Amino acid sequence: MSNFQTSTMDYDMDIYLMMAWRDARLVNPYEKPILVKEEEILEKIWRPDPFFANAKEAEFHEVSFLNFLMRIFPDGLVLYETRIKLRPACNLILCKYPHDKQTCELQIKSFAYPIETVRFEWFTRKKDAIDKNPDVKLPELYIDRYEPRSCNRTRKSGEFSCLRAVFRLKRDVGFHVAQTYIPTSLALMFSWVGVWLPEEFMEGRIGVAITVLLTLSTESAGAREHLPSVSYLKAIDLWFGFITGFVFFTLLQTLFVIGFDKRAGQLRKWAMKKKADVTEELRDAILTKANRYHKTGRYLDNFCRVFYPLSFLLFLIMYYFVFTEGRQDDCISRRD
Repeated sequence: MSNFQTSTMDYDMDIYLMMAWRDARLVNPYEKPILVKEEEILEKIWRPDPFFANAKEAEFHEVSFLNFLMRIFPDGLVLYETRIKLRPACNLILCKYPHDKQTCELQIKSFAYPIETVRFEWFTRKKDAIDKNPDVKLPELYIDRYEPRSCNRTRKSGEFSCLRAVFRLKRDVGFHVAQTYIPTSLALMFSWVGVWLPEEFMEGRIGVAITVLLTLSTESAGAREHLPSVSYLKAIDLWFGFITGFVFFTLLQTLFVIGFDKRAGQLRKWAMKKKADVTEELRDAILTKANRYHKTGRYLDNFCRVFYPLSFLLFLIMYYFVFTEGRQDDCISRRD
């Protein structure tokens, strides 16, 4: 298994399909199995007609010859093995992406023979019916376990035998931690720097927040580039939504502080003007109001120095437990 495509919801498989059946017409007096390697002879021997019901593409390997092996035993037992390249479809549920677990399957059905004529069954030791190459390592999704199952289906033309190879997959979140979570978290923390800046750098805080918003927009587009368009929210959507909303709140807080400081400066400037109709009591009242505006801005900054880290930490805890302990298809089941 390789090349999982989240956008097209499919993957590649290179399999060795092994089948065994007994044909009384092939009983022979030889002591050793008869090896069949010629295509001309193969075409004259009856074989089951399996097809891969959920495969978008399928083809035999033909380099440097058609890859197949057939042995005919003296008692009429036929062992047939061939190599096939497949691209099965897999209906991915991306509610918890990139913390998701997926279930993909390969359906093997009989195309023409009803179950009364041909019945597919796994080998007696089911745990050995499916095996994988231990040297093959998947870059993002890895196989947690696999299960052989049956899936006999009834069509208008009758009941047909069916087998399912079920693959339980888990996504390795390490790539997304390095490429998404850490960069966006650092960008968010960078937007908090403004609450520690001196008062004379107030306008610079707006530039910091806008720069972080543009950075998050680029990161968000990159994270969603290879994802299909689905009608439900994914975990990564909520992550970027919260981070972007957090930075936008930081920008609003900066505008409030700038507004308070600007209003305080206007009041001080007006109070310092020497006017005949301005009494000392009125001047003191105006200066007191200006100091109140200034202190409100400073209080808001001091409050946010504690509020920002704590609220982000709370979000991280909630995000972790919701998207690691919640149901895989929760976002879909709520819509039903």
